[in-house]
Amino acid sequence: MRVMAMIDSLIAAGAERMAVNIANALAEAGIESHLCATRIGGPLEEFVSPDVKLFVPGKRCSRDMRAFLRLRRYIRQNGIEIIHAHSSSLFWAVMLKFTLPSLKIVWHDHFGFSDWLHVRETFYLRMAMPFTGHSFVVNEKLMNFARERLKVSESKLSFLPNFGDLTGDRSKVEPLPDSDMKPKLVCLANLRMQKDHDNLLDAFRLVSGRFDTARLYLVGGHFNDDYYRHISGRIVSEPELKGRVHILGSRNDVAAILDACDVGILSSLSEGLPVSLLEYGMTRLPVVCTEVGECSFVLDGGSCGELVPPQNSAALANAIIKVLENPEEAQAKAEKLYNRVVEYFSKDEAVKKIIGVYKSLVGDR
Repeated sequence: MRVMAMIDSLIAAGAERMAVNIANALAEAGIESHLCATRIGGPLEEFVSPDVKLFVPGKRCSRDMRAFLRLRRYIRQNGIEIIHAHSSSLFWAVMLKFTLPSLKIVWHDHFGFSDWLHVRETFYLRMAMPFTGHSFVVNEKLMNFARERLKVSESKLSFLPNFGDLTGDRSKVEPLPDSDMKPKLVCLANLRMQKDHDNLLDAFRLVSGRFDTARLYLVGGHFNDDYYRHISGRIVSEPELKGRVHILGSRNDVAAILDACDVGILSSLSEGLPVSLLEYGMTRLPVVCTEVGECSFVLDGGSCGELVPPQNSAALANAIIKVLENPEEAQAKAEKLYNRVVEYFSKDEAVKKIIGVYKSLVGDR
Protein backbone atom coordinates (compact mmCIF):
# COMPACT_ATOMS: atom_id res chain seq x y z
CA MET A 1 0.00 0.00 0.00
CA ARG A 2 1.42 3.38 -1.05
CA VAL A 3 -0.04 6.44 0.63
CA MET A 4 0.65 10.15 0.19
CA ALA A 5 -0.36 12.66 2.87
CA MET A 6 -1.00 16.07 1.34
CA ILE A 7 -0.89 19.42 3.15
CA ASP A 8 -0.30 23.01 2.02
CA SER A 9 2.92 23.58 4.00
CA LEU A 10 4.95 22.34 6.95
CA ILE A 11 4.66 25.39 9.19
CA ALA A 12 4.41 24.49 12.88
CA ALA A 13 0.61 24.39 13.20
CA GLY A 14 -1.95 21.81 14.26
CA ALA A 15 -3.10 20.33 10.93
CA GLU A 16 0.47 20.35 9.62
CA ARG A 17 1.76 18.59 12.72
CA MET A 18 -0.95 15.95 12.37
CA ALA A 19 -0.03 15.39 8.71
CA VAL A 20 3.57 14.74 9.78
CA ASN A 21 2.53 12.58 12.74
CA ILE A 22 0.31 10.39 10.57
CA ALA A 23 2.87 10.06 7.76
CA ASN A 24 5.51 9.01 10.31
CA ALA A 25 3.15 6.57 12.05
CA LEU A 26 2.22 4.93 8.75
CA ALA A 27 5.90 4.40 7.95
CA GLU A 28 6.36 2.83 11.40
CA ALA A 29 3.47 0.48 10.58
CA GLY A 30 5.26 -0.73 7.44
CA ILE A 31 3.28 1.25 4.87
CA GLU A 32 5.12 3.07 2.10
CA SER A 33 4.49 6.63 3.26
CA HIS A 34 4.92 9.82 1.24
CA LEU A 35 4.32 13.40 2.39
CA CYS A 36 3.59 16.23 -0.03
CA ALA A 37 3.71 19.87 1.11
CA THR A 38 2.14 21.37 -2.00
CA ARG A 39 3.32 24.94 -1.47
CA ILE A 40 6.34 25.13 0.84
CA GLY A 41 8.15 23.16 3.51
CA GLY A 42 8.82 24.62 6.94
CA PRO A 43 10.05 23.91 10.47
CA LEU A 44 8.23 20.58 10.68
CA GLU A 45 10.47 19.12 7.96
CA GLU A 46 12.92 18.32 10.74
CA PHE A 47 10.39 15.92 12.26
CA VAL A 48 9.64 13.98 9.09
CA SER A 49 10.93 10.43 9.55
CA PRO A 50 13.75 9.28 7.25
CA ASP A 51 11.37 6.50 6.22
CA VAL A 52 8.87 9.04 4.81
CA LYS A 53 9.50 10.38 1.31
CA LEU A 54 8.96 14.17 1.27
CA PHE A 55 8.02 16.02 -1.91
CA VAL A 56 7.45 19.78 -2.32
CA PRO A 57 6.17 20.67 -5.82
CA GLY A 58 6.29 24.42 -5.09
CA LYS A 59 2.70 25.44 -5.81
CA ARG A 60 2.45 29.23 -6.19
CA CYS A 61 -1.33 29.43 -6.53
CA SER A 62 -4.32 27.12 -6.89
CA ARG A 63 -4.00 27.22 -10.71
CA ASP A 64 -0.26 26.52 -10.87
CA MET A 65 -0.33 23.84 -13.59
CA ARG A 66 3.44 23.30 -13.61
CA ALA A 67 3.40 22.35 -9.94
CA PHE A 68 0.28 20.25 -10.52
CA LEU A 69 1.95 18.31 -13.32
CA ARG A 70 5.09 17.82 -11.22
CA LEU A 71 2.93 16.33 -8.49
CA ARG A 72 0.98 14.15 -10.94
CA ARG A 73 4.25 12.81 -12.38
CA TYR A 74 5.53 12.02 -8.86
CA ILE A 75 2.32 10.12 -8.05
CA ARG A 76 2.55 8.03 -11.22
CA GLN A 77 6.26 7.30 -10.83
CA ASN A 78 5.81 6.17 -7.21
CA GLY A 79 2.59 4.23 -7.73
CA ILE A 80 0.64 6.18 -5.11
CA GLU A 81 -2.72 4.50 -4.43
CA ILE A 82 -4.23 6.75 -1.75
CA ILE A 83 -4.02 10.49 -1.15
CA HIS A 84 -4.75 11.45 2.45
CA ALA A 85 -5.61 15.11 1.90
CA HIS A 86 -5.52 17.39 4.93
CA SER A 87 -7.75 20.47 5.03
CA SER A 88 -7.87 22.48 1.78
CA SER A 89 -5.50 20.08 0.00
CA LEU A 90 -8.68 18.15 -0.82
CA PHE A 91 -9.23 20.28 -3.92
CA TRP A 92 -5.93 19.41 -5.58
CA ALA A 93 -6.43 15.78 -4.56
CA VAL A 94 -9.77 15.72 -6.39
CA MET A 95 -8.21 17.38 -9.44
CA LEU A 96 -5.57 14.65 -9.45
CA LYS A 97 -8.27 12.00 -9.32
CA PHE A 98 -9.87 13.50 -12.43
CA THR A 99 -6.65 12.74 -14.32
CA LEU A 100 -5.79 9.50 -12.44
CA PRO A 101 -9.17 7.84 -11.80
CA SER A 102 -7.75 4.87 -9.86
CA LEU A 103 -6.55 7.15 -7.04
CA LYS A 104 -8.48 6.89 -3.80
CA ILE A 105 -9.04 10.10 -1.83
CA VAL A 106 -9.31 10.38 1.96
CA TRP A 107 -10.12 13.82 3.36
CA HIS A 108 -9.07 14.91 6.86
CA ASP A 109 -11.06 17.93 8.02
CA HIS A 110 -9.18 19.95 10.67
CA PHE A 111 -11.27 23.12 10.34
CA GLY A 112 -10.24 25.15 13.38
CA PHE A 113 -13.18 27.57 13.46
CA SER A 114 -15.60 24.84 14.49
CA ASP A 115 -17.65 27.30 16.55
CA TRP A 116 -18.33 29.31 13.37
CA LEU A 117 -19.37 26.53 11.01
CA HIS A 118 -22.58 28.36 10.13
CA VAL A 119 -20.55 30.72 7.92
CA ARG A 120 -18.29 28.09 6.35
CA GLU A 121 -18.47 27.88 2.56
CA THR A 122 -19.88 24.53 1.42
CA PHE A 123 -20.26 24.74 -2.38
CA TYR A 124 -16.82 23.42 -3.37
CA LEU A 125 -16.72 20.91 -0.53
CA ARG A 126 -20.04 19.42 -1.63
CA MET A 127 -18.73 19.23 -5.19
CA ALA A 128 -15.69 17.28 -3.94
CA MET A 129 -17.53 14.76 -1.76
CA PRO A 130 -18.63 12.34 -4.54
CA PHE A 131 -14.94 11.86 -5.42
CA THR A 132 -13.85 11.33 -1.81
CA GLY A 133 -13.70 7.75 -0.59
CA HIS A 134 -13.75 8.60 3.11
CA SER A 135 -13.68 11.64 5.42
CA PHE A 136 -12.10 11.94 8.84
CA VAL A 137 -13.20 14.72 11.20
CA VAL A 138 -11.55 15.79 14.44
CA ASN A 139 -14.62 16.72 16.50
CA GLU A 140 -18.36 16.21 16.84
CA LYS A 141 -19.27 19.59 15.34
CA LEU A 142 -17.38 18.75 12.16
CA MET A 143 -19.08 15.34 12.15
CA ASN A 144 -22.50 17.00 12.20
CA PHE A 145 -21.37 19.50 9.56
CA ALA A 146 -20.30 16.68 7.24
CA ARG A 147 -23.56 14.79 7.75
CA GLU A 148 -25.95 17.71 7.50
CA ARG A 149 -24.27 20.26 5.23
CA LEU A 150 -22.05 18.09 3.03
CA LYS A 151 -24.43 15.09 2.94
CA VAL A 152 -21.66 12.57 3.66
CA SER A 153 -23.04 9.11 4.39
CA GLU A 154 -22.25 7.40 7.71
CA SER A 155 -20.31 4.65 5.94
CA LYS A 156 -17.87 7.21 4.54
CA LEU A 157 -17.38 9.27 7.69
CA SER A 158 -15.29 8.71 10.86
CA PHE A 159 -14.38 10.65 13.97
CA LEU A 160 -10.60 10.56 14.33
CA PRO A 161 -9.19 12.32 17.41
CA ASN A 162 -5.88 14.08 17.00
CA PHE A 163 -2.88 12.60 18.73
CA GLY A 164 0.36 14.17 19.88
CA ASP A 165 3.81 12.89 19.12
CA LEU A 166 6.77 14.64 20.73
CA THR A 167 9.29 11.93 19.86
CA GLY A 168 12.70 13.46 19.29
CA ASP A 169 11.52 16.93 20.26
CA ARG A 170 14.13 17.19 23.03
CA SER A 171 17.11 16.62 20.75
CA LYS A 172 17.92 20.26 19.92
CA VAL A 173 17.29 22.60 22.82
CA GLU A 174 17.67 26.37 22.70
CA PRO A 175 17.79 28.25 26.02
CA LEU A 176 14.72 30.24 26.97
CA PRO A 177 15.02 34.00 27.53
CA ASP A 178 15.01 34.80 31.26
CA SER A 179 15.46 31.11 31.99
CA ASP A 180 16.09 31.82 35.70
CA MET A 181 12.70 33.54 36.15
CA LYS A 182 9.63 31.80 37.59
CA PRO A 183 6.81 31.06 37.06
CA LYS A 184 6.95 30.35 33.33
CA LEU A 185 3.75 30.37 31.26
CA VAL A 186 3.59 29.07 27.69
CA CYS A 187 1.07 29.36 24.88
CA LEU A 188 1.65 26.91 22.02
CA ALA A 189 -0.32 28.47 19.15
CA ASN A 190 0.39 30.25 15.89
CA LEU A 191 -0.05 34.01 16.00
CA ARG A 192 -3.47 34.19 14.37
CA MET A 193 -6.52 36.20 15.36
CA GLN A 194 -8.44 33.01 16.17
CA LYS A 195 -5.98 32.30 19.01
CA ASP A 196 -6.84 35.63 20.71
CA HIS A 197 -3.44 36.53 22.12
CA ASP A 198 -4.91 39.89 23.15
CA ASN A 199 -6.99 38.02 25.72
CA LEU A 200 -3.86 36.23 26.94
CA LEU A 201 -1.80 39.44 27.16
CA ASP A 202 -4.58 41.18 29.10
CA ALA A 203 -4.71 38.22 31.48
CA PHE A 204 -0.93 38.17 31.86
CA ARG A 205 -0.94 41.82 32.90
CA LEU A 206 -3.16 40.79 35.82
CA VAL A 207 -1.07 37.71 36.62
CA SER A 208 2.17 39.69 36.66
CA GLY A 209 0.63 42.00 39.25
CA ARG A 210 0.55 38.98 41.59
CA PHE A 211 3.72 37.25 40.31
CA ASP A 212 6.13 40.00 39.32
CA THR A 213 8.81 37.57 38.07
CA ALA A 214 6.39 35.69 35.79
CA ARG A 215 7.35 35.19 32.15
CA LEU A 216 5.15 34.31 29.18
CA TYR A 217 6.46 32.49 26.10
CA LEU A 218 4.50 32.54 22.84
CA VAL A 219 5.52 29.54 20.73
CA GLY A 220 4.22 29.27 17.16
CA GLY A 221 4.61 30.58 13.67
CA HIS A 222 3.49 33.98 12.44
CA PHE A 223 2.89 35.51 9.05
CA ASN A 224 4.44 38.95 9.61
CA ASP A 225 0.94 40.38 9.14
CA ASP A 226 -1.10 43.08 10.88
CA TYR A 227 -2.04 40.73 13.72
CA TYR A 228 1.58 39.83 14.41
CA ARG A 229 2.60 43.49 14.30
CA HIS A 230 -0.23 44.36 16.68
CA ILE A 231 0.73 41.68 19.23
CA SER A 232 4.46 42.36 19.01
CA GLY A 233 3.74 46.10 19.27
CA ARG A 234 1.84 45.59 22.51
CA ILE A 235 4.67 43.51 23.94
CA VAL A 236 7.30 46.21 23.37
CA SER A 237 5.13 49.22 24.24
CA GLU A 238 3.20 48.20 27.37
CA PRO A 239 5.27 48.37 30.57
CA GLU A 240 3.53 45.35 32.14
CA LEU A 241 4.50 43.22 29.12
CA LYS A 242 7.85 44.61 27.98
CA GLY A 243 10.69 42.26 28.88
CA ARG A 244 8.27 39.73 30.36
CA VAL A 245 6.60 38.33 27.24
CA HIS A 246 8.74 36.64 24.60
CA ILE A 247 7.71 35.62 21.08
CA LEU A 248 9.77 32.53 20.33
CA GLY A 249 8.29 31.78 16.89
CA SER A 250 8.24 28.26 15.48
CA ARG A 251 10.47 26.00 17.53
CA ASN A 252 11.70 22.46 17.09
CA ASP A 253 12.31 21.92 20.82
CA VAL A 254 8.67 22.16 21.91
CA ALA A 255 8.87 19.29 24.40
CA ALA A 256 11.85 20.87 26.16
CA ILE A 257 10.03 24.22 26.36
CA LEU A 258 6.95 22.57 27.85
CA ASP A 259 9.13 20.68 30.35
CA ALA A 260 10.61 24.00 31.50
CA CYS A 261 7.26 25.74 32.00
CA ASP A 262 4.72 25.76 34.83
CA VAL A 263 1.42 26.35 33.02
CA GLY A 264 0.24 25.68 29.45
CA ILE A 265 -2.40 28.10 28.17
CA LEU A 266 -4.78 28.34 25.21
CA SER A 267 -6.82 31.55 24.98
CA SER A 268 -8.56 30.83 21.67
CA LEU A 269 -11.84 32.17 20.33
CA SER A 270 -12.41 28.92 18.46
CA GLU A 271 -10.72 25.53 18.13
CA GLY A 272 -11.23 22.10 16.63
CA LEU A 273 -9.37 19.55 18.74
CA PRO A 274 -6.08 21.34 19.48
CA VAL A 275 -2.92 19.29 19.28
CA SER A 276 -1.31 21.80 21.66
CA LEU A 277 -3.64 20.66 24.43
CA LEU A 278 -2.62 17.04 23.88
CA GLU A 279 1.05 18.01 23.96
CA TYR A 280 0.56 19.86 27.25
CA GLY A 281 -0.94 16.64 28.56
CA MET A 282 1.88 14.47 27.25
CA THR A 283 4.37 16.53 29.27
CA ARG A 284 2.14 16.59 32.39
CA LEU A 285 1.87 20.38 32.24
CA PRO A 286 -1.00 22.02 34.17
CA VAL A 287 -3.46 23.59 31.73
CA VAL A 288 -5.69 26.66 31.54
CA CYS A 289 -7.84 26.79 28.44
CA THR A 290 -10.86 28.60 26.99
CA GLU A 291 -13.95 26.42 26.68
CA VAL A 292 -14.21 26.27 22.89
CA GLY A 293 -14.27 23.47 20.33
CA GLU A 294 -13.39 20.11 21.87
CA CYS A 295 -11.27 21.57 24.68
CA SER A 296 -13.84 20.61 27.30
CA PHE A 297 -13.87 17.04 25.95
CA VAL A 298 -10.08 16.82 26.16
CA LEU A 299 -10.07 18.22 29.72
CA ASP A 300 -13.02 16.02 30.74
CA GLY A 301 -15.22 18.97 31.62
CA GLY A 302 -12.51 20.60 33.74
CA SER A 303 -11.40 17.63 35.84
CA CYS A 304 -8.06 17.56 33.98
CA GLY A 305 -7.43 21.31 33.77
CA GLU A 306 -9.00 24.74 34.16
CA LEU A 307 -11.68 25.84 31.67
CA VAL A 308 -12.72 29.48 31.30
CA PRO A 309 -15.07 31.37 28.94
CA PRO A 310 -13.48 32.87 25.81
CA GLN A 311 -12.79 36.61 25.63
CA ASN A 312 -12.71 36.94 29.41
CA SER A 313 -9.24 38.01 30.48
CA ALA A 314 -10.19 38.33 34.17
CA ALA A 315 -11.43 34.72 34.28
CA LEU A 316 -8.33 33.56 32.41
CA ALA A 317 -6.03 35.42 34.83
CA ASN A 318 -7.87 34.06 37.88
CA ALA A 319 -7.55 30.50 36.58
CA ILE A 320 -3.80 30.94 35.94
CA ILE A 321 -3.34 32.40 39.44
CA LYS A 322 -5.33 29.49 40.90
CA VAL A 323 -2.99 26.99 39.22
CA LEU A 324 0.12 28.83 40.42
CA GLU A 325 -1.14 29.17 43.99
CA ASN A 326 -2.30 25.54 44.23
CA PRO A 327 0.53 23.52 42.67
CA GLU A 328 -0.45 20.16 44.19
CA GLU A 329 -4.02 20.34 42.89
CA ALA A 330 -2.78 21.58 39.51
CA GLN A 331 -0.27 18.76 39.22
CA ALA A 332 -2.92 16.17 40.15
CA LYS A 333 -5.10 17.47 37.30
CA ALA A 334 -2.08 17.43 34.96
CA GLU A 335 -1.49 13.77 35.82
CA LYS A 336 -5.14 13.02 35.05
CA LEU A 337 -4.78 14.79 31.71
CA TYR A 338 -1.69 12.72 30.88
CA ASN A 339 -3.63 9.50 31.59
CA ARG A 340 -6.60 10.74 29.55
CA VAL A 341 -4.41 11.59 26.56
CA VAL A 342 -2.82 8.13 26.71
CA GLU A 343 -6.26 6.46 26.90
CA TYR A 344 -8.35 8.49 24.45
CA PHE A 345 -5.86 10.10 22.08
CA SER A 346 -3.60 7.14 21.37
CA LYS A 347 -1.45 7.12 18.26
CA ASP A 348 -1.79 3.35 17.96
CA GLU A 349 -5.60 3.42 17.96
CA ALA A 350 -5.70 6.30 15.46
CA VAL A 351 -3.32 4.53 13.07
CA LYS A 352 -5.32 1.29 13.34
CA LYS A 353 -8.48 3.17 12.33
CA ILE A 354 -6.71 4.96 9.44
CA ILE A 355 -5.26 1.75 8.03
CA GLY A 356 -8.67 0.07 8.34
CA VAL A 357 -10.18 2.79 6.15
CA TYR A 358 -7.35 2.49 3.62
CA LYS A 359 -7.89 -1.27 3.36
CA SER A 360 -11.61 -0.75 2.79
CA LEU A 361 -10.73 1.43 -0.22
CA VAL A 362 -7.96 -0.60 -1.89
CA GLY A 363 -8.17 -4.00 -0.25
CA ASP A 364 -5.83 -5.75 2.21
CA ARG A 365 -2.36 -5.49 0.68
